[in-house]
Amino acid sequence: MRTWALMIILAMVFSPMASAHEAKDYTILLKSDGATPSQVPSGVLVTTDRLFFMMVDPGENKSQRILVDTDGDGNFMGTDDISSPWLTSSCSLDEGGNKTDPDCAVTFSLEMGPSNGLLPGMVQFQIQHMNGTQSAGNITFSAFFSEDNHLVPPETPESTGEMDTSTNAEGLARIGLAIGGLSAVFFLLVMIRQSRD
Repeated sequence: MRTWALMIILAMVFSPMASAHEAKDYTILLKSDGATPSQVPSGVLVTTDRLFFMMVDPGENKSQRILVDTDGDGNFMGTDDISSPWLTSSCSLDEGGNKTDPDCAVTFSLEMGPSNGLLPGMVQFQIQHMNGTQSAGNITFSAFFSEDNHLVPPETPESTGEMDTSTNAEGLARIGLAIGGLSAVFFLLVMIRQSRD
């Protein structure tokens, strides 16, 4: 009985700690010569992170929109694919600070994940350019995202040499759990010994 209690407490104390991921926005600037950055490599985005596209090309009558190939078939205009509204560099405002055209948009945000039909891996985008009413060409863009597994990798001596405050807090939490677990074991041992006497 005592051995099982000790094993359970030790397993709880030394199991890997989980860390919740807070979703982040990754900004993509849409210019006349393409997107900056031109792609999002692996290791940057995980599920629930968002791509935040912002049109910054100030040219007259220029607009851009983002097409997302959600099913990976190479066709950006499929029934399951996603398209943003046409984006411009600014929207006209009235005296109250409200948009005079409710359909005018400068930004477009896309959550990376199954909620939008996107599975972890490489996602292909096409950025369409429009100059007035004439198509001005398309540019491709890609973003890689992976599953968010919430596990905190163990600190290794070779990593950075510096520990941030979250690592210090996790270390203190582990020490507190270990002390609490050992206290519980000693308390159990004392109670068992007293019940025998």
